[in-house]
Amino acid sequence: MFRRLTAIEIAEGALLADIGVIFQLLALYLPIGKSIFQILSPIVFTIIVLRRGFYVGVMSLCVAVFTIGILSGPGAWPLMLLECGAGLFLGLTMKHRTHHFWIVIVGTTSGALAFYLLLIVGDFLTGIPLSHLVKSLQVTFAQFVSLVGAIAASIGLGHWWQTNIFPVVNAVAQVAFKYWLIGFYVLSWIVIFPVVIVVYYITNLFTRLLGYKVRPFASNIFEGPVYKILRRLLRLIPERGRIGQHWMLQNLRKEVRRLGMARQKAK
Repeated sequence: MFRRLTAIEIAEGALLADIGVIFQLLALYLPIGKSIFQILSPIVFTIIVLRRGFYVGVMSLCVAVFTIGILSGPGAWPLMLLECGAGLFLGLTMKHRTHHFWIVIVGTTSGALAFYLLLIVGDFLTGIPLSHLVKSLQVTFAQFVSLVGAIAASIGLGHWWQTNIFPVVNAVAQVAFKYWLIGFYVLSWIVIFPVVIVVYYITNLFTRLLGYKVRPFASNIFEGPVYKILRRLLRLIPERGRIGQHWMLQNLRKEVRRLGMARQKAK
């Protein structure tokens, strides 16, 4: 793994790392659209791994973290590490054509662990005990339960809520608050799980549109709306001319045809 990088690897890795830094800066300072640029950052580092390998991706990550630390301070490091680390993970697993199930499960478990460790490190650096966060979560939980109880009572389900649902929810919450060290990790896993699926699907789609031969992450839930939107957009672009013959649009047409065939097989 450890070797001397070629000039093209250094140049390309540095260029893509700078693009990742730009996306991160836009996510930090733009008042709207932050989530879009946060999703684009993992895609950049996935492309680095697919093009130049995992080692070049790690070096690019170091460059990106160093640059974002100079421009925005150390406070931007945690988010940058999580997003770029996710891109490296997806690039490595997609390059080796790992099964989707393991990508999602391992990605969620690793992401939750990374977030959990960053939370503990932040606790030590800031000096704010995590017990204060637990107390604030208890207050938030009490307010949430009161709100749900009021809504249930207003629609005539107050008795059903108090006798059937609330005891179970309260018992689970009390166990989580009692063993809050484990509860934080479990909560992080539950929250990160759908995020990993969305980021993986978008990254997988973009890499295929760019022409990389990766294993498609097919799902009728996602690909149905995406297929309709892409098909309508392509109808607005003429197939002839420089714009219509661009390699990006040709890959997009291939992807739309693949989605259409996948939908027909599913039916």
